[in-house]
Amino acid sequence: MTVETKAIHSVNLQIQAEDADKDGYASRLSGGTDCTDDNARINPGADELCNDTDDNCDGVSDEAHFKLNQACEVSADCRGISRCNPVTQTQHCDTPPAKTVYPDADGDTYGQKNAPPRIVCGDIPPGYTSGPSTDCRDDLFSINPGRQDLCDGEDTNCDGINDEAFPAKGQSCTELSTMCEGTQACRMDKQGLECMTPAPSRWYLDADGDGHGENTVVDSCVKPAGAYVNLGGDCDDGNPFTHPGATEICDDLDNNCDAQRESVDQCPAQSSPLWVPKVVEAGGNWLTASSWGKGNIWVAGTNNRRARMTSSATEFTTISSTLCDGSTLSSNTTWTSSWSDPTDGRAWLGSEGGLKGYQPLGSANCVIVADDDLKVFGLAGTRTNNVLSLYGASASAATADGAAFTWNGTGSPVYNPVTNRLSEVFDVHASAPAHVLAVGGVSSSPRARIYRLEPATGLWNLETVPSAERLRGVWVVNNEVAFAVGDAGNVLRKTHGTPWVAVARTPDNHNLTSVIAFGANSAYATCASGHIYRFNGQGWTRVYNGSTRLNDITGSGPDDIWAVGDGGRIIRWPSWPDSPP
Repeated sequence: MTVETKAIHSVNLQIQAEDADKDGYASRLSGGTDCTDDNARINPGADELCNDTDDNCDGVSDEAHFKLNQACEVSADCRGISRCNPVTQTQHCDTPPAKTVYPDADGDTYGQKNAPPRIVCGDIPPGYTSGPSTDCRDDLFSINPGRQDLCDGEDTNCDGINDEAFPAKGQSCTELSTMCEGTQACRMDKQGLECMTPAPSRWYLDADGDGHGENTVVDSCVKPAGAYVNLGGDCDDGNPFTHPGATEICDDLDNNCDAQRESVDQCPAQSSPLWVPKVVEAGGNWLTASSWGKGNIWVAGTNNRRARMTSSATEFTTISSTLCDGSTLSSNTTWTSSWSDPTDGRAWLGSEGGLKGYQPLGSANCVIVADDDLKVFGLAGTRTNNVLSLYGASASAATADGAAFTWNGTGSPVYNPVTNRLSEVFDVHASAPAHVLAVGGVSSSPRARIYRLEPATGLWNLETVPSAERLRGVWVVNNEVAFAVGDAGNVLRKTHGTPWVAVARTPDNHNLTSVIAFGANSAYATCASGHIYRFNGQGWTRVYNGSTRLNDITGSGPDDIWAVGDGGRIIRWPSWPDSPP
């Protein structure tokens, strides 16, 4: 075939290349670049995988491409050999088992919250944990998310709230055992709340009302009901004249609790105290005595005699006038009972023949108000808001009975009704209209009887008393304390709401005739044999030895006591007033 030169001829060329796997790359065998034309995932445009295959047809082995079998590290704490991962077909650092750990300074297995992780192989290094990084206080073992919420002012369980299990924390409260107001606060064991209060005051039971208590103690922010005070240290809580800081008086006792009795300088005439007897009007018997204030006393007895002494005098003034209201009384009139009114010093009197009246302080004549022929054994009185109330123990018109009356000092006394029968009664005493007692007894055992006046009804109600001899004298100290004495040295005492109990009998078991008391541990009694006894709360001591019957005892305190008896005898403690004070 001849080809014409210098002429343009059209020629169709056709390139033939084989792409069997249809991956857009021709097989090398047909002049292309696809090194494996039967696998569409292998071609020059494919990503090289770590699978021991030349995926991108670059002729570089996986070992070279991925730097396999060379040293590598995941972290400074985790080194290994670079290898292919047959699952992900990626290069990885083949190490011993790796762990993600976090700082754990307190060792509670909870990592520090928000701390960056640390990858380690093998053992967990000290101060780290493989636990979660959720510990809000990595400096305290006791605080982490696994803890129970405690009452401690901390977010113990790391939930972002303090003490959420104790919603009452901070609320007001009252400690019932001490009645103290406080606030709910965490207990020492942190498991709950307790009422935190100020320290309570210490209160002492003041049995004798002197402002100081002794053994019974109550801790409370509120004053307990009853006779409680803030001062303790009382060395004799049954004697109101004895307490710390008390003034020493001439009573032969330790009053200020310093274990020392008074000195002679604190007694009249700066001499040792004595029971001093004197005879005033030897021709008769003094049967009754009553005092009003220190050193002021009325006495009365047989032969219509009355006598008085005031604190400014050194001897008794005796009155034997038979005139009363202009009427003439028999010189044989026997005054058996008396009570001195502290407001005006007059003596209210009762007689063996039933006369009832009074003797003015500055007069020689008495005033008879009532006469019912019923012997008055005992007379007592009170003034409340300047209202006079008198009480009497008397004979009854009925055989073997006694009687008791109330009286306002005018008109006729009001006796117990016939439905309110009394045994024989021999004495009466009162500290207030609500505390009036009469005592006596019957001839058969049990003999003792004590009656308490009920003001609302006017009835004299029988009290429960131990079996004892007849009672002859009674003294009501206050609404808490009273004494009753009788035959054979028998003594009963009532204290602070307790029943009547028998206390130690007086020495000699002589028949007791009268009693005076200043507290549960301070009482004096006289006997028919002429003795005087003193009670200290434990037992009786004979403080005066006499031989002439004593009938009555009175006084304003342990340093001002009078006793009267037969033969005109009057005994004075701590001395006879030989000169004005």
